[in-house]
Amino acid sequence: MGTVSDSNLTARTEPESRIREIPYDIQSIELIAETLDVPVELADFRLPGAAVYQLVVPGERGRPAVLLILWPSLRRIDAVGGAATIVFTSVASVTLVADIEVQFRRTSREYLIIARGGKLIVRA
Repeated sequence: MGTVSDSNLTARTEPESRIREIPYDIQSIELIAETLDVPVELADFRLPGAAVYQLVVPGERGRPAVLLILWPSLRRIDAVGGAATIVFTSVASVTLVADIEVQFRRTSREYLIIARGGKLIVRA
């Protein structure tokens, strides 16, 4: 049997993780929008000394499916989709799943998921 020399071996590199957990703060806003593949805008309203952000997540045929209102200074997310309006407070962290979804998490293990395509899931 022949031996394999080092020059014949290819280096294996670990793929970049598709899942990232970050704190929910003003720095997370652009990453949330990037994960959902949507633009982020300042809301027409604001809190004294704190910005509020809006993202529109499209559904079928590009029609708006979910309006997300992000209040990082209050640790709050409002999600409006169809007949449902969800106000999710005490958000501590965000889990970004590349090209799939964003998970807003409380320290109590409850979470709100916003998926590409506009699907809303709450575990509370």
